[in-house]
Amino acid sequence: MHNMLGNRSIEHKTMNKTLSLGISLAVTVLLGHAVMAETESPKPIPAVKIWPQLANGVYNNAHTMAMKCEVGSNGLTVTDALWDIYQVEGCAKRWTFNMGLPMDVPLKYYKFDPKFAGLPINITVEFYNPANPWEVKENYQEIILLGGGKQQIGLPEWFHYPTNRLGYDFDEGDWFPSGWTLPKGKYALWQGAAKARQKDRHGENPMYDFGFTHVAPFAMTHNGSQSTRDKRALLFGDNEWIPHDGASGKFTADTTDPKNWKQEPFYARAAESCIIIPDFEAPNYFVWGDSQYNAFAKMIQNTRDRYEDLKIGCWGVGVVRSSFRIFDNFYEGKPTGVVDLNGAKYWRDKYASREAAAADIHPVFGRCNLNMGNPSVYWINNSKPSQLYAFLQEWEQGKLARPDILNILSTWIQVEFVDGYPLSQHGFIDSKGNRRQEWLKHQVPASSTYALSLFGHCVMDGLQCWDIGTYYSEDLEDYSSWQTGEASVKRNINGKEVNVNYYIKYFGFYNFHVLGMWQASQNKDIIEATSTIWEMPEIKTSDHGDIWRTGDNRYPSYVNYYKEPLVRTKLSADGNTLLVIACNPYNKGVENVSIRRPEGSEEYHFELVGDFPIIKRFPVTSSKKDIKEQNKNNN
Repeated sequence: MHNMLGNRSIEHKTMNKTLSLGISLAVTVLLGHAVMAETESPKPIPAVKIWPQLANGVYNNAHTMAMKCEVGSNGLTVTDALWDIYQVEGCAKRWTFNMGLPMDVPLKYYKFDPKFAGLPINITVEFYNPANPWEVKENYQEIILLGGGKQQIGLPEWFHYPTNRLGYDFDEGDWFPSGWTLPKGKYALWQGAAKARQKDRHGENPMYDFGFTHVAPFAMTHNGSQSTRDKRALLFGDNEWIPHDGASGKFTADTTDPKNWKQEPFYARAAESCIIIPDFEAPNYFVWGDSQYNAFAKMIQNTRDRYEDLKIGCWGVGVVRSSFRIFDNFYEGKPTGVVDLNGAKYWRDKYASREAAAADIHPVFGRCNLNMGNPSVYWINNSKPSQLYAFLQEWEQGKLARPDILNILSTWIQVEFVDGYPLSQHGFIDSKGNRRQEWLKHQVPASSTYALSLFGHCVMDGLQCWDIGTYYSEDLEDYSSWQTGEASVKRNINGKEVNVNYYIKYFGFYNFHVLGMWQASQNKDIIEATSTIWEMPEIKTSDHGDIWRTGDNRYPSYVNYYKEPLVRTKLSADGNTLLVIACNPYNKGVENVSIRRPEGSEEYHFELVGDFPIIKRFPVTSSKKDIKEQNKNNN
């Protein structure tokens, strides 16, 4: 494994200075002076390359190295050693870290602020058409744990994530707290990247021990506990209820014709899980007429009539029409999102009343008897910091339109590529020494995973961790290429023959997802309080001087437009504590933030490092009379 990073070119610049210092010390000792290195500071903690792990850089599918990040001895200065060497004809080159906007300097000797020490970052290099910057031809990504010291953003001292393997490890051993539950009314659905060799804990699937409320049947341990219906949830493919040929991967009947829709799979899935979510890509609802809506509504109602406790939603169908791209989207080079204050006002006005919010009810949700929303909020492409704002707006608008409806966001540990954004080339050598090539989607950064988990499990109704049902292995010898039609490797696990697939990419940031869940559980006293609500505070940041964002300027579309943090606050029932969750996906440095409750005077201060979120409790010193008056006004 090539985990420890070094930059020989960087080290070379300090070699003469170091050599001179060494000679000076040696001469001093020879002269009889007992010189103690009182001014010598501890050696900085080095950076670690988390991905790729099979080589010290990223190779394209021609097996030419296209990206190789090196980090200086301070653990914070990053250089792509191939920045000037690897080029794509006709393309310009840019880079981003995490999901932020492109950086305005080359990736050469870029030094991150010392406050970034000990934090993992995803660095992506893109080759794009300078005439049409949204057209990307190639992209490559590395994941680096910056050195320079321990993290300073308030993560628990015990928290970690793997740096020398591909899988998550929160479920292994006793290092991660277990046995806790989410706040009342919050959901956590696990259909994620189940490890092929996972082990049950306390006689149950390990995910139940780490806050997950429901687990998919195919994510259960082989020959282990299968749990019970009331603790299972499943997103199942539309190829189960519409005729489909597995060999060709194609549907064999008109997917929009109700005559080809099968009722039985809905009954079968509802019999095994209390929450079911049929995949909803193939039916092409956007061309439906009344006959299709009526037929699908009947199928849903038939299933609910048979299983009265059932929660059923459709994948990608939220309470309101999908809005995860509303604030930052381009189509054929033309902006379609919030690019001015008129756009910001348009989306703020969705909060004006229940009627205004309900004007955007998703037609399938509104007409087809669903009793749960399941909007797909996968992070898309790269450099889309607006998405977190849009995720929260979609949920808040849906909750305003239908307060009693569960709206669980479906999310993924991988970035979804759309609108022609190209898959990333990945050439590597397999366990037999053969050259291999894959086309990959990038992994969601730790910062984004953590932020969505905090907002999702504290403010929203919860999240679903989606995956296709693959059982993953960290052994390279288990690799097979589904893209070329290779059969999966079979292994005997717990006495059962199982198809396994090599991870290829890094899934360790699921640790951050579960950390967000755990922190929600630790603040359930405030989250569960029925006498207080989540609020949009007034905001002032060091990046924007003395400007307080008040009134309409607190809403997601406005703070996104101004590139301010997304913040939500909630008082404890006794009014003595304020819980704060905050994140600024646009932040590239260190930002000082001040907030106050709407129309309040008491200020609370915290720091944001890059796009990493914080969750923090503050003591409230305002008088009870002032708090009571504020609550009355804000409600």
